[in-house]
Amino acid sequence: MREPRDGMRRLSWTIGGLVLAVAPHTVHLRPWITLLALTVCAWRLLAEHRGWALPGRLLRSVVALAATAAIAVSYHALTGLDAGTALLALMAALKLLETRRPRDHVVLVFIGWFLCLSTLLYGQDMVAAAWVLPAVWLLSASLLNVARAGTDDQPLRPFRTTGAMLLKALPITLILFLFFPRIAGHFWGAPSREQAATGLNEEMSPGDISELSISDTVAFRVRFDGAVPPPLQRYWRGPVMTEFDGFTWSRARAQSYFMPAVEFRGNPVSYTVTLEPTRQRMLFALDMVQEWPKEMAQQGWDYQLWTRNPINAVIQYRARSYPVFRAGIDLGAALRNRNLQLPPDRNPRARELAASMRRAAPDDESYIENVLAMFREQEFYYTLTPPRLERDSVDDFLFNTQRGFCGHFASSFTMLMRAAGIPARVVGGYQGGDWNPVGGYLIVRQSHAHAWSEVWLPRRGWTRVDPTAAVAPERVERGLDAALPDDEPVPGRLLRNSDLLWQARLVWDNVNARWNDWIVRYSDESQEQILKTLGFERPDWRHLGILLGTGLALWFAVLSAWLAWEFRRRPTDAATRNYRVFTSRLARRGIERAPHEAPRDYLARVRGFRPDLERQAAAITELYLRLRYAPAPEAGDLDLLRSLVKRFRP
Repeated sequence: MREPRDGMRRLSWTIGGLVLAVAPHTVHLRPWITLLALTVCAWRLLAEHRGWALPGRLLRSVVALAATAAIAVSYHALTGLDAGTALLALMAALKLLETRRPRDHVVLVFIGWFLCLSTLLYGQDMVAAAWVLPAVWLLSASLLNVARAGTDDQPLRPFRTTGAMLLKALPITLILFLFFPRIAGHFWGAPSREQAATGLNEEMSPGDISELSISDTVAFRVRFDGAVPPPLQRYWRGPVMTEFDGFTWSRARAQSYFMPAVEFRGNPVSYTVTLEPTRQRMLFALDMVQEWPKEMAQQGWDYQLWTRNPINAVIQYRARSYPVFRAGIDLGAALRNRNLQLPPDRNPRARELAASMRRAAPDDESYIENVLAMFREQEFYYTLTPPRLERDSVDDFLFNTQRGFCGHFASSFTMLMRAAGIPARVVGGYQGGDWNPVGGYLIVRQSHAHAWSEVWLPRRGWTRVDPTAAVAPERVERGLDAALPDDEPVPGRLLRNSDLLWQARLVWDNVNARWNDWIVRYSDESQEQILKTLGFERPDWRHLGILLGTGLALWFAVLSAWLAWEFRRRPTDAATRNYRVFTSRLARRGIERAPHEAPRDYLARVRGFRPDLERQAAAITELYLRLRYAPAPEAGDLDLLRSLVKRFRP
């Protein structure tokens, strides 16, 4: 009966480690993959318990090929982060169908470690690390269980043993992390084939921004060199959308123009942005940005910053912007025509409205004010849950629903501007932010996503106009929470209503920000700063090598001393010393005790060789066993053992 119990123990530990390693991926995997993997794990445990036969090779091969084909259909690929992780998780589950020998368990443990590694390819925040470390620990304990034979009355012993091993490896890990030369680029930035879960895109349809604003995920954090700009100046420029098909606005990709000149005025604002991974190529900066890392991004003709590669890891960059500026005073004919184009057969009622309002306005500025007044005075409502719009979205919004989010107002306003002959475009980005006094920085979340319009006016150039502010000025001045009624599902509202919970959330966000600064973004510049702190005036790779070698040598010396002390010869107790005297006297008479021989087995051998010593040897053996293993030996047993051993003369 020992072998079935031993197999069930190994299988339970291995499946537990695999489930813990796969769990973070359930948000990325297709639901059928998670369900199939859990079903196989449950069936395998039941089969081990009931003693069922495992599937044959032919059936396993058919199932594996079918699973591979299903992943190829679901992900349209078998490589890449998403498809590769799905294939690895599913193959680990199917491997359980042929798990019989310890070697199979070892393979599954290694697959589990690879799944832990892929978790960090999706995200490197503290939550991911806090999940991966216990998973690695459990998988290590599972590997130790594979090597153990028989049962154990201490089921937590593998945890203690592997935990001690991981703690001993921690200083080496820290030394290598600090002083091993950093490779250029981001190892953790493996791109995903899927679209980013949150973040702005290069196109916008009515309702897109409102769906994004339900997410309270952090988009980026900003540290200002001086005073924080007021809310009315916190417009973080993102994608600029100039093409309109009557329903969706999108960024012009096929054409490029010369960037119109910008005249910067007033005092600049300098700041540092720590941007979370977006899987996209855009950077965000305050309007209007004047300085940024040129090696990281370039500025397009629409003043948007674009990177060469998708942002798949946490990055940090410094920028300087001027809240007061004049952009594009001289607008070329091609760019002007681009920002006046409208589909000829879409939104006819909005065209008629623009024509009538334009005839009643003496100039462009008056027309803009009249349109804003219409939004402000008529029954337009700002809501996070607007109704769906028909194909002619602007007509449906202006004359039917009149309920929308910032994207609805920006889209309608921009279309009315173009219909009146005023060049206009939609700008997506973020507006506002939550100030974190604990860390001294601004938190910009996905719920701060916003859309506004830019119109071109003579002598003023491109001018920002936020039609949302005409309907819900609280959105710009005090944030999303203040602009929506209490019955709207605003993210984070419950936390904001509790000072204690909100303060705890800010503390936790500050911890995550420090984690990004010190761990995720640790680079060659960070190493150089550490070397300068340690006294190296002009640090280079040789100094890193010296520190790396010295640190490893010191720790190996400490570890050697630690292990020598841990495995030192322990002083024996009085009962053991007396028993060894007893066995040594018998050894001199040719009855030597083997190292593996139990006391009663040794007594039986003594009885066979020297029956005349049986009574004395039995008394000494039983006293020794009672002193070593009995829960409460009698007080005089040790003195009696000493006396018997002293009189024992074979």
